[in-house]
Amino acid sequence: MTNDKFDITKEVALINAKLPALPRRPRKNLFDILKIQHREIRNSNILAYFFNPNEEHGFGSLFYDSLQELAIEKIKAIKKSHPDILFNDINSFDEIKEVNTEEHTKGAKIKTKSIDIVLEGEDWVIAIENKINHYLANPLNIYWAHLKSKKKTPFGILLTLFPYRIEKLKDGFCFLNITHKELIQRVQQNIQLTEEISDTDIFYLREYFKNIESHYYHLKNTPEMNKIVQEIIDNYSEISEILKKKVEAEKHVESQINEAFSEFGYVKASKWFRREDKKYDLYFYIPPASELMRSNSLWLCFEIRNHTNQDIDRNEFQEYFRMKFAELPNFQQDELVSSNQRTHAFIYKQVNFFENENSFVEKFKQVLELLIGEAHSPVKKVENYLKDRKHFFTF
Repeated sequence: MTNDKFDITKEVALINAKLPALPRRPRKNLFDILKIQHREIRNSNILAYFFNPNEEHGFGSLFYDSLQELAIEKIKAIKKSHPDILFNDINSFDEIKEVNTEEHTKGAKIKTKSIDIVLEGEDWVIAIENKINHYLANPLNIYWAHLKSKKKTPFGILLTLFPYRIEKLKDGFCFLNITHKELIQRVQQNIQLTEEISDTDIFYLREYFKNIESHYYHLKNTPEMNKIVQEIIDNYSEISEILKKKVEAEKHVESQINEAFSEFGYVKASKWFRREDKKYDLYFYIPPASELMRSNSLWLCFEIRNHTNQDIDRNEFQEYFRMKFAELPNFQQDELVSSNQRTHAFIYKQVNFFENENSFVEKFKQVLELLIGEAHSPVKKVENYLKDRKHFFTF
């Protein structure tokens, strides 16, 4: 099929129509046959394999990104009804550097059970207590102390079959509950089948899904992966072409974002954009192009980070700008957050941003002109706030 005759909309609709119906009840999988379906250690091992982006599977950070998305959404919901509950800002956790299973706690006065899965980044660490068949009877406070001993920002997750009560620790922080069902459903939503993913990778993932599925008699949302594999094989060239165009489109939008920020004197710094002259400890964050395109929206926030975030009165800063920009169109000041890593000055959102009659980059530059370029722009007001309080920062 040549590119000039390739109709993405038509092919996507045809292929989607061919995908099999959702199963009512899963058949036996390898975990069942080997009689290890209830062994939490075995489940943790394969889960850790998928969490590790450096393993041989072709899914990259799929599992971790899905877990992080779920955690962010759940914390936001919990905060509305339980504002006193504390969670560290998992949204600031970047790529995984190390994944361990059955990690022994350090410095404990009593012999304790090991932590099932530990994910570590450069300056953060996540403990995952993986529950398949047992009630929770684990010393979470000892686990938490172990995480804090690493001198990194800690986060705790209870991964359970069914929703569990919030587990509050001695210092007010909590282990967040995420169910296995929620995790595999989010993975399914986010999965991108590319040429780099082999049939073996899909087989492993299918067997893991089916093992979790076997614990939910009423679960109807998981497709039979073997049938999906066959449909992928039957339509491989068409799917590859769709994926190729999708990836190239995302790269194009990413380059336009970089170009637009550059015109306003901002350069990429990890996941963020900051002034090229580094005069202020202020950053823009904008989600990846794939997320912007998926949601057909623009979302970005402007925030203080690092040294300035530690030195300034964060509550006063947040409330000042919450009120300052509350009435401006497309500003979402009720969603501002603050943590040890960052404090929002403003959040800007615009839906239906990708419109046929207007190019993305021109619309995006108009937004940056509004936020940065104008004489009394929100960014200049934040900079003046820091200037008045003598909060300058350069490397």
